Amino acid sequence: MEHEDELREFTISSARELGLTIEEAHAEHFIRYLSHLTEWNKTINLTTITEPKEIIIKHFVDSLTALISTDFPQNGVVLDVGSGAGFPGIPLKIVRSDIRLILLEPIQKKCAFINSVIGVLKLQGASTFGGTVEQYASRSITHAIDAIVIRALRYDKIMKHVNKVLNSKGKIVLYRTCPVGKHEIGEEFHLQNETTLTLPGGSGRRVITVIEKTM
Repeated sequence: MEHEDELREFTISSARELGLTIEEAHAEHFIRYLSHLTEWNKTINLTTITEPKEIIIKHFVDSLTALISTDFPQNGVVLDVGSGAGFPGIPLKIVRSDIRLILLEPIQKKCAFINSVIGVLKLQGASTFGGTVEQYASRSITHAIDAIVIRALRYDKIMKHVNKVLNSKGKIVLYRTCPVGKHEIGEEFHLQNETTLTLPGGSGRRVITVIEKTM
């Protein structure tokens, strides 16, 4: 990919605009991810955004905004529901290598891409589940997830399934464009915090909503 040095610096500086510090090694992973995504996107519809700097801001840096709003437990298990091309899970994993990541994606071609990225980036402790959250929740292993991240799906479409997989202190991190309404959360959860951010370069608003299980 052309201008890799410029794109690496752009990734670091874009994250810095939001108060996030990422290392050179992280930036290198993001550029390899970008190159892989661009190549696969020629044959599989992974993203409608094709300009490299736009991908960096609107996919990579946007995925990292959760780190501003909440803490993920050390070595915790994070479930990315409806991961698509790996967002937000893989960017979070790049920066927080300690988390154990499960990426749920029912479309098999996208799931194949995610597996390919995991291999290219040599991400330890990352795996995919080729199915829906309902299918995942129906398995015998339940209440093992520390945090669920949801970026591409509506929470109300899956809320009845998430309680089955979250542990007793689990939380859900919602990537939205507007604040959540209390009626949207449901009785089993309460609002922990909500952070509104403007993406670098005036690339849009991101609202990170964190909800926790009601004890």
